[in-house]
Amino acid sequence: MKKTLLSLAVAAASVSTAASAATIYKDDTSTLNMGGRVEVRANFSDANKTDADDNQYKDASRVRLNIGGEQKLNDDISFIGFTEFEVTENSDPVGDDAAFNTRYLYAGVTSQTYGALTYGHQDNAFTYLTNFTDMAEVFSGYINEYNVATSDRANNVLRYAFNTEKLTIQASVQGDSDSDGTPVTQNADGFGVIAAYKLTDAIELGLGYAQTDANGTGTDVVDSGDNNTYTAAARYSKNGILVAATYEGGTISTADTSIAETDFNAADLYAGYTFGDNNVNMTYNYFNADKDQFDSLNMNNVALEYARYFGEHATVYGAYQLNLLSDGDAATDAQTEDQIQVGFRYAF
Repeated sequence: MKKTLLSLAVAAASVSTAASAATIYKDDTSTLNMGGRVEVRANFSDANKTDADDNQYKDASRVRLNIGGEQKLNDDISFIGFTEFEVTENSDPVGDDAAFNTRYLYAGVTSQTYGALTYGHQDNAFTYLTNFTDMAEVFSGYINEYNVATSDRANNVLRYAFNTEKLTIQASVQGDSDSDGTPVTQNADGFGVIAAYKLTDAIELGLGYAQTDANGTGTDVVDSGDNNTYTAAARYSKNGILVAATYEGGTISTADTSIAETDFNAADLYAGYTFGDNNVNMTYNYFNADKDQFDSLNMNNVALEYARYFGEHATVYGAYQLNLLSDGDAATDAQTEDQIQVGFRYAF
């Protein structure tokens, strides 16, 4: 990765976004980069069927556009800003045919000595650990989406990130934040902290804790319990082999004071092998809440995937997800359906 992109990668914790960016302006102190992707995706599953449409097919195509800049104050300190938007086709035939979503919108300061401090719509501290297993093109990295402090992205996030060659420490706080996830992760105040350490060049271990106050309706007005999540993560990477595991546990709450909160356990596994321009991987996602009123959150599935990379820009992939969730642990039939997804991505 180019040195001019290092600060962006640290702050965004999104190497794939920064790595494909092109430098459109650069002088002795400033750099401006642009990038993005066009990705056409097709999903096939009985879960896509509705009362009005008996079609297994669903289009999941998207476009992402990003721009980021860095200005050096001196050899140690730089100011940065980054934003990325995602555009998808709106299924509503009457309204506009495009839907816009903010993925990143943040700014801050980075120091090679003291770390990075950023604020805005960005990854949480927890994202560093959940990215251990969120490595597949599809069907990985779902178990962390029920807590605004553990979800991949949220707005109103202040995050500090510090790393050395072996140690990584991150902490983030949210104020009235909405994540890119479910209603459980809306309008929440909270925080998260993680620490990870590389035992060797191939092995890294991490621990984390996060807490928010929003409940199952996306409100903190009704005090029915907190969302608490603790995690342990590990990964091994060497000679094209990547094996990683993430465990999460804690409590999750609902607006119904008679139910309040429930305990949950979750696990996310990834095992992949990259050879030449090819990658094959297997993923496993598991989430189980103790109380039946939370069955809509449960998941239990395994997926197989193949991806082929053509240089730095073009990728084609296909994945099959086998759903292992029983009817008794699901709130809807759609939760128990298998899925097939294929896609082609051109990144620039």
